[in-house]
Amino acid sequence: MRKILALIALVMLGVLAFGQNKKGPEIPYPNVPIDEETNLVTYKEVVQQANATPQELFDRAMTWVKKFYKNTAEVIKSSDRDKGVIQLRSSVRIYVVKEDGSKIFKNIVYYNMKIECRSGRYRYTITDFNEKAASAAPVEVWLNTENPKWEIGQYAYLNQIDEQILALIESLEEGMNPPVIVEDEW
Repeated sequence: MRKILALIALVMLGVLAFGQNKKGPEIPYPNVPIDEETNLVTYKEVVQQANATPQELFDRAMTWVKKFYKNTAEVIKSSDRDKGVIQLRSSVRIYVVKEDGSKIFKNIVYYNMKIECRSGRYRYTITDFNEKAASAAPVEVWLNTENPKWEIGQYAYLNQIDEQILALIESLEEGMNPPVIVEDEW
């Protein structure tokens, strides 16, 4: 009986020891922006474009969408040139990164994006991040270390999402710049 109790005590100590290392230093805390009103991960910015009409900005945005996304028929949920609004639904992929650096596909995370064009400026909003699942699985729960299902790997997933969305934003901002006109002087 003492051996069984000693064995149980050793197993419990092992479980407690590994349970304490829930936040490993190897994965940094995600730097994703949280909207104060909605408490959702939200990337939002107004970008100035001097002397650009809403229609010019809308056309630049549509050109960018068609270059950036392969399946624009599925990505574009609505577009209204008169109102200067494009609404998109797309996704990014997240991976489990093994110790040797190799990646294994984990899942898809969907997001909504809205581009609004006004005179001299446009605004993008990227939000409603949900992991593909049978029901809505918002990524914000990955920030809650008190959740019994929380794992340190969830920080890595949020960091991957952040990296991909920042690359998307950089591409959008480049695509929204006025086209460079090259004069052929010969």
